[in-house]
Amino acid sequence: MSSFPTLHRKIKTIVSPFHELLCSLHVLDQPEHHPKRLAWALERRSRMPANFLEDIHTISQLSDSWLALGDLPNRTGAPVGCVEGIAMLDGLPDAEFIFLLLNSTVPLSTLIHALEGGKKSLPNLGLEESARYLVCHLATVRKQIITTLEIYERDYFREEWEYIEPWLQDAAARFQETVSRFPEQALNSLHPRLSAKERIVTAQKAVTYSFPYEQLQQIYVFPSSFIYPHLLISWSGDILHLPLAVDIPGLAYNEGPPADLLRQFKALSDDTRLRILKLLWTAPHCTKQIAPVLGISEAAVSKHLKQLSESGLARSERRGNYLFYSGNKEALESLIVLQRQFLEQ
Repeated sequence: MSSFPTLHRKIKTIVSPFHELLCSLHVLDQPEHHPKRLAWALERRSRMPANFLEDIHTISQLSDSWLALGDLPNRTGAPVGCVEGIAMLDGLPDAEFIFLLLNSTVPLSTLIHALEGGKKSLPNLGLEESARYLVCHLATVRKQIITTLEIYERDYFREEWEYIEPWLQDAAARFQETVSRFPEQALNSLHPRLSAKERIVTAQKAVTYSFPYEQLQQIYVFPSSFIYPHLLISWSGDILHLPLAVDIPGLAYNEGPPADLLRQFKALSDDTRLRILKLLWTAPHCTKQIAPVLGISEAAVSKHLKQLSESGLARSERRGNYLFYSGNKEALESLIVLQRQFLEQ
């Protein structure tokens, strides 16, 4: 049975300035991941004060590289202007504001309890460091985010939006026309790791996500000139958000691999570092524990741990007089995604 009678009615293409603003901030913080926007990002960064770039990076670390803010509650499917989006964000209640920043990874009820109970309640709630920081410094973080967004929109993004909007509108119209005739073909054109067949939308990231057509009320597609080559997906209940990469003519293209991908490959290309990483995968270890297991000096262990940490594959936590290192499982799981993104460019 064809999926055409229902699927095409669920797909809506939305040209949203606020969504594109957040994608552009993501690129500014991680320019090497975006070959079609690398030159743009480097030029914009050269015009920004160092303290402003630091604010962009700090917020990026608290908000899943700015992309968590794109899930601002909006079930209407209406485009969100930049000023409107900033105001909506600023108007969120405290718990919902943190919930959004944390990408819905902590239950809203837990955050409400944390805010009501204050610092004394945090040890009993099992919150990770980022969540505890947001609870304890919410007013400062909120002000920093809103101020940064307002300055960036006014001084840097507004001019760019005027240039790219016609291209996004044109791409949206052409994509929606394809949807009206060939909805599955349209969805399959969005990204190499996204497929729509047998009444299921499947997205391959670090793990594979599946969304049966009948469980989806809406599929919102957001054209973006910044998000390539990421497969940026999110969902809220029965609403799925998908990206439409839009080419802007004349942009310089960088064919080189991202610097962090090279660092990770280099870190993994050594026998001893792989053996260390295997130990860290099972449990946190300090240099004094690792050295006798591998039969090498503590100085050598420290050197290897430094490279693993700089590549993002390991992280450390102080316990008394010792630094204990553990494997960064999220980074290792996303490594395959970074590889595929580069190969698919």
